[in-house]
Amino acid sequence: MSGLVLKLAAGERFVVNGAVLENGDRPSTVRIADDDARVLRCRDALKPSEVDTPTKRIYYAIQLIITGDLLEEDVLPAIMNECRRLEDVFETIDTSLLSVLRSMLERGNYYSALCHLRNIIAIEAELLKVAEQKSQQNLQAQVA
Repeated sequence: MSGLVLKLAAGERFVVNGAVLENGDRPSTVRIADDDARVLRCRDALKPSEVDTPTKRIYYAIQLIITGDLLEEDVLPAIMNECRRLEDVFETIDTSLLSVLRSMLERGNYYSALCHLRNIIAIEAELLKVAEQKSQQNLQAQVA
């Protein structure tokens, strides 16, 4: 059996090819058999107000492709350019992070790309946290 398997909570919403679907009143499992289907769990969706970093901008753009709000051919080149730009930042951590992401995007595997991006967003958050701590230490050293 191939395809994407979603385990859904009662009442959970998800998007398939731009259509919002809602699970019934019991937990269930849904198999999306079409490999070309564009799927997004609503609980995984970012709100526009949460898009405040480069990797979250990539995530949000992919999310909008899945929901049908943006056209793949219009946005994908810009996403790929942003991935290339961020490679320098992430190459010291894992040289394959963004190349794997680009490969998923090239194949149109957007659900997997979002799952992969959640890991990158977590790494980015740690990098930003370290940078903020260093900035605070530098500021304290200047004041003292």
